[in-house]
Amino acid sequence: MKSHYRVVVIGGGVVGASVLYHLAKFGWSDVCLIERSVLTAGSSWHAAGGFHALNADPNIASLQAYTIDLFEEIQRESGQDIGLHMTGGLTL
Repeated sequence: MKSHYRVVVIGGGVVGASVLYHLAKFGWSDVCLIERSVLTAGSSWHAAGGFHALNADPNIASLQAYTIDLFEEIQRESGQDIGLHMTGGLTL
């Protein structure tokens, strides 16, 4: 590991991993992610399991829709099955 980076992301949860992914997508290469355990082992792992794109706030709904598309994009780009199963839902 180098002693200096342009960006150091601390924490490999969903937010830290997303920041690192997007920096790389925008061409940043002098970046480092530091995680004390394995990726998404903390709160992100415990919150895994479901997401939706229905929200009264259009900004949040847009972010949720982007996230769903991003999961599909990551699966396509990596060639790895990430276990994404879109099943739908019902809100009463």
